[in-house]
Amino acid sequence: MRGRAVARRYAWALVASVKDREYQEVNFQLEVFLKAFMETPLGEFLSSPFIPPSRKKTLVEEITPDFQKKVRNFLGLLAERNRMALFPLILDFFHQFWNSAHNIHQFTLISAVPPPEALVDRVRKALLKRFKGEVKIKTLVDPSIIGGLILKKGYTVYDGSIEKQLELIKRKIIEGE
Repeated sequence: MRGRAVARRYAWALVASVKDREYQEVNFQLEVFLKAFMETPLGEFLSSPFIPPSRKKTLVEEITPDFQKKVRNFLGLLAERNRMALFPLILDFFHQFWNSAHNIHQFTLISAVPPPEALVDRVRKALLKRFKGEVKIKTLVDPSIIGGLILKKGYTVYDGSIEKQLELIKRKIIEGE
C-alpha cells in the first residue's frame, strides 16, 4: 500500500512538471525506458536493493543521453532514492493523472477477434455522448471471451461478452429462476 502512495506522489510531481507541448516527447521517452526496464535485465539491476544508488544513477545517465533533461533527472532521482522498482506503477499513475487533468478518457475495448474500425468508431461516438472531452480507445484481442465486447475504463468494466452471458444463464439455472 505504501508503494502505491509513493508512486502516486512521484507521478503527480511528474505531471506537474510536464508542459502540454512536451508531453508527447516525454511520454515517448518514458515508454521507451519502460520497455527496456521490463524486457531486459535493466529492470532487475535498477530494482536490486544490493546495488548502490550511485551506480544505478550513473547507469541511468549513461543510457539516456538523448532523453530530455527533465526525463533524465526524473529517472536519476528514482534511481538515487531506490524507487526504480516503482517505475511501472509511477508511469501508470502518470498516464491516469495526465488524462484526468486534460479531460481525456482512456478505454480498452476487448473482443474475441480484431474489431472492425466502424465498430470502434460507433463505440467512440456513443462514449462521446456520455463523456465530455477526448475519448481514446485501445483495442485488445482475447479469444477466451468467445464473442461480444468488454469495455474497460480504469476499474469500471462493462462486460457484454458471450462468456459473461453464458455465466449469467448458468447462474439463473442453478438458482432455479
